[in-house]
Amino acid sequence: MTTLMDELSDAPISSLNLPMPGKPRLRRLAEMLIADPSAKTSFANWASALGMSERTLSRLLLQEIGMSFGRWRHQLHVILAVQRIASGESVKTVALELGYENASSFVNMFRKTLGKPPVRYLTEHRTILISS
Repeated sequence: MTTLMDELSDAPISSLNLPMPGKPRLRRLAEMLIADPSAKTSFANWASALGMSERTLSRLLLQEIGMSFGRWRHQLHVILAVQRIASGESVKTVALELGYENASSFVNMFRKTLGKPPVRYLTEHRTILISS
């Protein structure tokens, strides 16, 4: 788990960045999300599981990683998707593993984030991914 988190935070995937929190409770949150990226747990439930209010969790995340929970989780999904598809998994498999209802909604999210559908993005960035 630690190795995966270190690799994700150092991954040179275009302009994507996944800052990892250093504070123990926030790090635990990151570990839980990486272990189960498809979890549909609400922000309120995450905060409660960590023993803090939603407001406190929100403030700490912004201070620690410079982005909201939703944005961080979204970045995690995109980075995991790029890595998994690049390693040969199908778009449909990745979409379902990340908790999307179908491949179409996943491709739409991916296109909005990176400007291209997954296969086209990977084809154009293959040299970056192979050297990492």
